[in-house]
Amino acid sequence: MTNNVFLYAARDSEVYRQVEHALHRICSQSRLIALPPGSQFTSPLCLELRSNDIIILFARDEAEINDLLALRDEYESFRIVLIVENQQRIPGTKYALLTPRFVYSLDDNLDELKDYLQNVLKRNG
Repeated sequence: MTNNVFLYAARDSEVYRQVEHALHRICSQSRLIALPPGSQFTSPLCLELRSNDIIILFARDEAEINDLLALRDEYESFRIVLIVENQQRIPGTKYALLTPRFVYSLDDNLDELKDYLQNVLKRNG
């Protein structure tokens, strides 16, 4: 059974679209499902969420982290990966409340995220 990887952001942006495009390349062995940004987990695509799935949350700044925190009940039982545009614009104590298993900043090397996702998906695939 192939794991799904879900992507969600509280707001749409050009940077989010670039992240989505990069994740399609990274997750080529899994099914990446991009939930509509800002949909607050009400999209019919959410019906496909399973306990083994990964949810990648994307945030550009502290305001978007706050938006994601407001929805925490919707995704907290899943494996969370957080991608932030720039870690320095978001206090670490703030995004730690999302309880991500892995935090990736767009300032970092993409290989770290790729390796993490491939390892997790290989273990559970």
